[in-house]
Amino acid sequence: MNKNILPVKGTHDLYGQDMEKFNYVVELFYSIANKFNFNAIQTPIIENQELFSRSVGELTDIVSKEMYSFVDKNESILCLRPEATSGIARFAAANYQSGSLKFSTHGPMFRRERPQKGRYRQFYQINIENIGEKSPYIDFEIIYIASTFINKLGISNDKYNLLINSLGSAEDQNNFSKLLKDYLSQFTKKLSETSLSRLDKNPLRILDSKDDGDKEILVNAPKINDHLSGESKDYFSKIKMFLSDNGISFQENDKLVRGLDYYTHTAFEFQTNEEKRQNAILAGGRYDKLINMISTKDIPGIGWAAGIERLMALIPNVNKGNNSTKKILLALQKEEYLNSLDVLKQLYQSDFSHEIKISNNIKKLFSYADKNDFDFLLLIGESEIQSNEISVKDLNKKIQKTHSLTDFNLENEIR
Repeated sequence: MNKNILPVKGTHDLYGQDMEKFNYVVELFYSIANKFNFNAIQTPIIENQELFSRSVGELTDIVSKEMYSFVDKNESILCLRPEATSGIARFAAANYQSGSLKFSTHGPMFRRERPQKGRYRQFYQINIENIGEKSPYIDFEIIYIASTFINKLGISNDKYNLLINSLGSAEDQNNFSKLLKDYLSQFTKKLSETSLSRLDKNPLRILDSKDDGDKEILVNAPKINDHLSGESKDYFSKIKMFLSDNGISFQENDKLVRGLDYYTHTAFEFQTNEEKRQNAILAGGRYDKLINMISTKDIPGIGWAAGIERLMALIPNVNKGNNSTKKILLALQKEEYLNSLDVLKQLYQSDFSHEIKISNNIKKLFSYADKNDFDFLLLIGESEIQSNEISVKDLNKKIQKTHSLTDFNLENEIR
């Protein structure tokens, strides 16, 4: 006997209420992005692997362990995208002329990491990116958009914290990396294997270590905030001033470096108050080095990303508040009842989500409506046809009324 084919490990199907939450998150994201004049973009799921080995960094877990790579027929090495920012940066490098390119996007990403609750090998992200100009206000605005989005999702302020840090300029990072390497070199026998591999090429990444032993060593390590240039300190101070002036609470965290190699200056992360290793809601930062890593151009940028599945787990059930989200089941005992039926035409012309169901068993029709979360049931059975009527049941309020088929107005009765 053939076995059932199951989903690939680390993937999952979206359906029913999960799909409703997914669409709600995406639609809210784009509505806020549009308000701030960001333009939607979709980049390919398949990219040249070199795009990520250059931008994300060869020593990151994403590139060294987690990418889904394969050799194409022309011997080029391709991969499924592990994150979206690099693809958008590639597009910006080819199309930038002047001013700001402001992008919003969503879609699937792929990383071969160990599947666990809330973490998948195919997962979905939303991204927002502002490429081309650099100023403390632009950095603030990106964080403000994130804060607005989280609040409108229904995640209350007391459920999360905003952590921010400055990584300084590329020059600041080079100078600080030497100090950090000198300090960490005293502990080569105690550092984790992953941190040892980063010590020579990118010691700054060790600050992002989740290893408890590394964390203990880092307690007395030099702090990047103490080694920023005056210009970098001033830049960071202005961002904090904008945040305070606009009522956005934050905590400074000198260990927040983000997990990718291309970040400079501003780094930020919204985290839940849960005592978990994985408590990030949304994260991002400034990446002025990124486009120069993948092209001959030198263009600044900043953005953030959030996992849609993570957001879905944090938000309450989607509120079906307006007409366009109301679901209506038009149930009929016989197919011929549809002939010249004005109610059907009204459904087609409305914004209501609807379905037509035909069955001689009225009990089954009611059961189907309940199981599939319909808000209203419009019933035309044999008795209704004989009396030229339609029965309308509000399945949420458990109220049923009868109306004349001739005079029935869908918009008036469904509220």
